[in-house]
Amino acid sequence: MTLELIAEVVPRPEQRPFFLFGLDCTSIERQFAKTLADRGMVHQATQIAGNKPIAIGHSYSMLAVIPERNEGDAPWTIPLEMSRVSTDSNSTQKGIAQLNVVLNNPNLPWSKELCVAVVDSAYGNKQFLSPLQQQKNLVILARSRSNRVFYQSPVISETPAHRGHPTWYGARFDLKEPDTWHEPTEVSHLSYKTRRGRTIKATINAWSNMLMRGGKALPTQLFPFTLLRIESVDEFDQSLFRPMWLIVIGERRGQLSALQAHQSYRQRFDLEHSFRFQKQNLLLTTFETPDVEHEQQWVKFVMLAYIQLWAAHSIAVALPRPWEKHLIPLPFTRISPSKVQQDWFRIISQLGSPAVSPKTRGYSSGRKLGQIQSRRPRLPVIKKRKSPASVPKFAA
Repeated sequence: MTLELIAEVVPRPEQRPFFLFGLDCTSIERQFAKTLADRGMVHQATQIAGNKPIAIGHSYSMLAVIPERNEGDAPWTIPLEMSRVSTDSNSTQKGIAQLNVVLNNPNLPWSKELCVAVVDSAYGNKQFLSPLQQQKNLVILARSRSNRVFYQSPVISETPAHRGHPTWYGARFDLKEPDTWHEPTEVSHLSYKTRRGRTIKATINAWSNMLMRGGKALPTQLFPFTLLRIESVDEFDQSLFRPMWLIVIGERRGQLSALQAHQSYRQRFDLEHSFRFQKQNLLLTTFETPDVEHEQQWVKFVMLAYIQLWAAHSIAVALPRPWEKHLIPLPFTRISPSKVQQDWFRIISQLGSPAVSPKTRGYSSGRKLGQIQSRRPRLPVIKKRKSPASVPKFAA
């Protein structure tokens, strides 16, 4: 029921012919919560060179709708589901479960529409891509590491062989070795300006019907995809970033052009802005409790609060401080979540609250005389170890 209520504030796309979803994980550090269950090693950025970017805590996976954004609009996302990734699972399995729940609900507006999910390189593997091929209206746009090896589709002979295993893969396509690349199927060019006025020219090379090595349990070789290579230069033709590789996989991937794929993946970074706002302004990581269920309820509460801000962004008025002249928004542009939060008191005062006024219900009797509270047990940090098959064997 909660998902259907959230879908009522999701706008239908007008500029692009598909709904855009974003999937990513964020961590909540709980290093000193020794009585909190199911803590593990999570990613935590650090500015100290040489330190590993890890911490002890919980990881949460968020699936959100990324609405269309015009020039000058602030980045927003509309969270649909945000839940904890347990230590006996991983972000890939949790993301698959979240997408299946959202796409299999026939009461949602995108149940029969084309949907595109953008994910980073942590999801660009066969463990994530292969199980989701059962979703016929889903196209996954995943970033690929630059050291991957893919294959061309095999050439089907007119006289099939009578012996041996059928050919699954064609010529080798190593992303690090340009000599193994064949001629791209399509080449596109575009130019755009950043918010600071910098002009960036991008060249997109597309190779269709590429294959990823699979197996019996995950037959990724049965699902061809389109491989994109995006190279960006400035106005002086100087390279700005390392070339980016994208995987476009899905039965309806032909309905997504290379330019739409590039624009959609660029908007994936709106998820990072949402995580930062939830942590800094909505206190996502500030709530401390020794109960896992209470922490999960707090995360859902923060998610619903963010959705409330999105629902009120159209009636909010930007009220910049006297020293924030550079933050004055242009007319007909979408203001940021922080500006909606600043105007929230005025909005809620005009709309009112359906809750009744609090009433005194008496005083609690408290603990009984002589009652002793037992200490909570100290729980260990769960560390995932490599499987025995991956550990090298040494001679005795």
